[in-house]
Parts: sequence; structure tokens; C-alpha cells
Amino acid sequence: MIKINILDQSPVVTGNTHSEAVNQTIDLAKFGDENGYHRFWAAEHHNTKSFASASPEILISAIASSTKKIRIGSGGVLISHYSPYKIAEQFNLLESIYPGRIDLGIGRAPGGDAKVMKAMRSLSENAFDKIIELINLLRFNSENKNYNNLTAVPSVSGIPEIWILGTSPESALFAAKHGLRYAFGSFINDEFMLQCFQIYYQNFQPSVFLKKPYLNLAVFAVCADSESEAQKLSKCSEYWLVKTFLKNENIEFPDEETAMNYKFSVEEKMVIEFRRRSAFIGDADTVSKRMTEFVKKYAVQELTIVTIVSDHVKRKNSYRLIAERMNNAH
Repeated sequence: MIKINILDQSPVVTGNTHSEAVNQTIDLAKFGDENGYHRFWAAEHHNTKSFASASPEILISAIASSTKKIRIGSGGVLISHYSPYKIAEQFNLLESIYPGRIDLGIGRAPGGDAKVMKAMRSLSENAFDKIIELINLLRFNSENKNYNNLTAVPSVSGIPEIWILGTSPESALFAAKHGLRYAFGSFINDEFMLQCFQIYYQNFQPSVFLKKPYLNLAVFAVCADSESEAQKLSKCSEYWLVKTFLKNENIEFPDEETAMNYKFSVEEKMVIEFRRRSAFIGDADTVSKRMTEFVKKYAVQELTIVTIVSDHVKRKNSYRLIAERMNNAH
């Protein structure tokens, strides 16, 4: 049975506050815990009206304390902004409080524009070099050893499960050569998806972390009781997509009425159709069938689902419908 996960970015819908968005993330994690989801990851974004998820390491602790068995992690910590030593200490602390439940997903993207890089005091160090340093700090700590005369406290016997997140051939190759789990974000950009899968499987080298390749695919999905309802709900993210990427507007997600009443131009419709290639939108039977076929075709071990709609109750219903079908699939 395929493992299914949730990745949440704490989307801010017009009329809601950022605090409400964060609390909805925690509520969604509880829902995932109760409905058979394997992991719940919190994203990191900066300087945006769209998302309230700026600090996954803090959100992880709040979510883990509110749930019982679901794994909790970062999707992901953006390494370009931080000291590997500080991240190692943060995740060792999380591992000590919630042993065996913490995932450390690492991304290279800045999660914002040049102003964010400047505000975060981000250095021009190579991101892959920082990831290697972080991994060594965690591994040496678990073996009760120092790395470069440093101990990332608190000392713990376990290591957070380490994932490389990305959408580029470079990230796939890095994950493969260092024997790490790889999560590909097709909901961000699926241009190099097949190439990344191929690179990861062909170049994988066993490590102390992982003996065989392990691939997690993050996809966008909207599921509803009918095809027409799913198409209606997907208008929220489609409106945001064209406003953000075509018109470069920093906006919140629209309420349902705004999204439904918006008239998409020909150019905007083309962008939406292009992005729908790797999205899963429809009723439960349609979405689950496509997901099952996709997983088998590309030898994916886990599927991480991103769902953004205007109504939080309908968002949870989408996840519920998918879980009911996928968790009973053989």
C-alpha cells in the first residue's frame, strides 16, 4: 500500500488572518493523524501574503504535540538562510522530544526574492556543502562523536529522517550520490520530473542512511464528491497561479466567490492547462485511480499531497476522500 502524506504551506485566504492560517495547519495535521496519513510536512516561505509558514521548525513542535503517531517534518528547511550547526541543534532537540517521528526535509531555494536573501543575511556559500555539513553533524552526534570539534546538542541516539527536496537534476543527483531520500515537488515545477527520477535511480549509492533508492513525489490535488465540484474548488489555486506568476502580484488566496467569478484570459487558460498535467483534480474514483497508476508507472514509494482551496472544511474533505480510497487500495 502506498504511503500518503500531507504538505501544507499555511495558505492565507482572503478574509482570514495569518494566525487563522497557522491554526488551520495544526487542525489539518490532527485530521491527517486521524485519517491514516503517514507524514505531515510544514513548508517555509518568506515575504508573501499567500503563506503564513515562515518557520517550519517551530510549527513542527506545535504539530507534534497535538498529534499522536503521524510523522512530522519540514518541507523543507531552506538551508541557504541558515547555519547547518543551528539546524542540527534544532532538529536534535525535536528528535529528543518526539523520538522517531521527526523528518528533516532540506531545500535549496530561498523561498522568496532578493529582498528576502538580504533580510535573512543569507551567505553565498554553496547550499550542497551546507547540507553535507548538516548531515555530518547529525550523524556524528548520533554516534556520540564530534564533527569539526562541535557537538550539536542535545545529543540523541536517533537521527531525524533526512530528505533532499527539489525539482532539478542537481538535487536528484546529490540525493542519489549521498544515499538520501529524495522528494520531488511536481506541484512547483514538473519540467524535469522524469529526468530527475532517472538520475536518482541510476546514480543511487547506498549509505548509512539508506540502502536502496526511496522516492517521494509531491503533487497538487483537489478531490470532491463530484468532478464539477472539484473543478470549482480548483479555481482558488488557479486564480492565485495566474495572478502570481503571470502578473507578479503578491496576493492572498481568493475567497470562493472571487475565484468563481474571475474570467480567465486565453493566455491564463493556457498556463492553467499546462500546470494541470501533473495535478490530480476530480472525484474520489478519478483521483485515486490516477494516483495509483502514476505511482506504479514511476516506481514512487510515497505520495505527498498539496491541496489549497478557499474553504478549510472542503480542503479536509478532499484529503478525507483521497485517504479513504488510497488507504484501501492494494
